[in-house]
Amino acid sequence: MGFSLHNKPQSSSTPECEQLLRNIGFNKYEASAYLTLLEEGFTDASLLSKRSKIPTGKIYSVLDNLENIGFIEVQHSRPKKYRAIEASIAFEKYFTLKENEIQRELSTLRKTVDDLKKALSNYSTQGEKEKHFWSAAMGDQEVMKMIKNVYHEAKSEICVVVPGNIRSMEPNQFKDMFTSMFHDTLLPLVKEGIRIRMIDPNPALSEALREWYDSTEDKVSIQNLSEHLEVKALDTPNRFILIDLDLVILEINDPLSADKIYGMVKIYDRELANELHTKFEEFWQKGKNQLSYG
Repeated sequence: MGFSLHNKPQSSSTPECEQLLRNIGFNKYEASAYLTLLEEGFTDASLLSKRSKIPTGKIYSVLDNLENIGFIEVQHSRPKKYRAIEASIAFEKYFTLKENEIQRELSTLRKTVDDLKKALSNYSTQGEKEKHFWSAAMGDQEVMKMIKNVYHEAKSEICVVVPGNIRSMEPNQFKDMFTSMFHDTLLPLVKEGIRIRMIDPNPALSEALREWYDSTEDKVSIQNLSEHLEVKALDTPNRFILIDLDLVILEINDPLSADKIYGMVKIYDRELANELHTKFEEFWQKGKNQLSYG
């Protein structure tokens, strides 16, 4: 017979606890067995099977799993008795176990990715870029996804022209969007040595960069930005992005509303990219510096 703990916790929250356990990797039977042991104290497998409504044919494999991940301990008597390890101890050990597993998986993934990049580096699409190829993105989320993805295609330089009137976007909305993109996309790129030049008359972009500059103590990132990220102001109706003179991103206006962007198109066209780069350099010469580091 199992020993019942005095003042054992009420089971009113059991469904919620079961779901939380399922969220971290327990199956239904494992969650039920562990919670039952916490409530009942130590007991044998037969009684636990009845109390937790776990089929007799599964109870031993469930208990073995719980022991392996550090949630119960076993008394090797006849019959065996099982006891739940205190939750605060068990979950801390479980977190450490999973953290180590994830670190090992990430290390293996990093090595595999590096090996694949090296092995597949000869499969260049450079020949394809001599031809015309395009794809499109529609809707705000897909547009932002496209922009972030094409930025990561850059090997040397990104040139961006933003119009004075950011269609379909309020200044604060633009600032929030840029702040997120800066941390997720632009900062890692400048750390890799990618040169980024932006023509943008809107103050929100420069304000976001200055706020980051004033709040950060990362001298290495400040140095990277000062060397690789430049912003100039010039009021122009144009909007386009150039990646390494190979790739062009153009916006598609909403035919039903002049103030909104319907989507963006991504074009591999070196001739067009070179023509737009010439236009960009004209804008760049006329622009006024927006940033000063230091």
